[in-house]
Amino acid sequence: MRLRGVLWAVTMAAVSATATAKDLDLKNPEDNLKAFIKMRASLDGKDTVTWWTGQVFAAVPDERPKLLFGFEGMNVARMEKDQDGNWRMLSREYAVYKDPKTGAILETWSNPWTQSDVTVFHVQNDPVNHVMGGAPKEGQSPRLLPLKQHGNDVIMGLDVPLAYPNPISPEEFPLHSTGAMYVGSEHFGFYARMNELADPDVQSAPISIAWFREAPWLPWMEMGDRPGLLIYSGYGKKLMGGIDELPSDFKAYIEKNAPEYLTAPKHWVQPNATSWTVYKSKVLDQKQRETP
Repeated sequence: MRLRGVLWAVTMAAVSATATAKDLDLKNPEDNLKAFIKMRASLDGKDTVTWWTGQVFAAVPDERPKLLFGFEGMNVARMEKDQDGNWRMLSREYAVYKDPKTGAILETWSNPWTQSDVTVFHVQNDPVNHVMGGAPKEGQSPRLLPLKQHGNDVIMGLDVPLAYPNPISPEEFPLHSTGAMYVGSEHFGFYARMNELADPDVQSAPISIAWFREAPWLPWMEMGDRPGLLIYSGYGKKLMGGIDELPSDFKAYIEKNAPEYLTAPKHWVQPNATSWTVYKSKVLDQKQRETP
């Protein structure tokens, strides 16, 4: 009887999960957006922390890709609805470059191509804001995010090719600029469970993430227009316990150097920040102001 009771309970739980999952239609625009918001952040507007780690390789023509850095990063975000019914994600992110052998956070780096020591400038992007949802423009269908269901798994892959004028111009900053255009791409993978996305009592669903990036040399590397690029390979997860679940050394570093990055922004602002715009404003423009 005890075994039969256990089997019955497991069967009913599976049936319940399946029935709940059917109530969430990923091809319905409203359900589609709600599912992604639960994946990326939280429907209740609370701060949500996403953490990732990985490695950075240099790809130089005719050379084997070279491991340059480890890295570790976090994003803290919150969702809010505006007056037009759009969902707005307000977030900021901080990431550090590490010695790939020791895991120590780098403050300086010896460039193997130029034989010079440079100061490492960690990622400190604020804001990183996005608008999602809202009524489609006339004649357009509502946008559906590419959420795919396989059994109880929900997967979303997102590829973002990029090409825009480089905020650090080669004419003004030849040592720090790779050219007139920033050309690169970012590739994301989000992984969640349908039963958690479909559960009306779940405001924020656990996720795992994968992240890959192809980008020019970072401006602080002082590589100029030397041929080559960087490849980032990363993975991580949403920290359901928030900031306190960050690795202790990484959290301590942010608390000491940039404590504002431990909470999501309170107000919507634009434009978004990138490593290039922040480096230009905090380092290059500052040097110009200090130069007689």
